[in-house]
Amino acid sequence: MKNLRMNYRYRDAHNYKEFGSVVFSNPAGMTVEEAASLLLPKLISEEFFVPDKWGLPRLHASPYDPAVDHEWHEFEEFEETDEEAMDGREIGEFLEDVVKGESI
Repeated sequence: MKNLRMNYRYRDAHNYKEFGSVVFSNPAGMTVEEAASLLLPKLISEEFFVPDKWGLPRLHASPYDPAVDHEWHEFEEFEETDEEAMDGREIGEFLEDVVKGESI
């Protein structure tokens, strides 16, 4: 089974972008489409999320200025990968917590 990588980015107040991803193990063989269909309704405007609430790393590379910057990150896509999982949760566990609205 291929693991699933969740790609996302952060766009700061000056429109500079930082890109990142997290790879989840996928022993149940969830498809990219299945994962996206579970995640999209839980995003703000089907695009934004706060990574801290889901136990994901923030992508703020430059100094964070709360006066002008924000916490919202943008979901880009899921994709299959042969890369090793970098999160201790399986994709199903991660999405189950997101769907339930549980913060990590």
